[in-house]
Amino acid sequence: MGVPEQVRTQLATWCTEQVPDGESDRRRIAYTTAGNTVTILDRRPPAFPELGAAWSSTTLAQLRVDDPGPGSWTLYRVADPGSGQRWQPAGPPDTDPFVLLARVAETLRASS
Repeated sequence: MGVPEQVRTQLATWCTEQVPDGESDRRRIAYTTAGNTVTILDRRPPAFPELGAAWSSTTLAQLRVDDPGPGSWTLYRVADPGSGQRWQPAGPPDTDPFVLLARVAETLRASS
């Protein structure tokens, strides 16, 4: 099924709202989609722009639709280094992905 277009539109707004006014030249929150997965990214400008203009991306979290079942969303965090996993669930699933993204927003506010 993939990520619904309505969710993509809301995600764009959500990402913009996570960066305080005046910081968008130093930090952006973005997302990518692949199939049923949304990956949330923290984007930063290059430390040395003269060496390249590409912003770096750090993966913050993933949302997966229809996981564990139709209509459910599950939030995943990057797994602990020694776990042997790439992702680990970050709490129970929900039918509203933005309820789950509120947890990511709390982490972003704490790290600002």
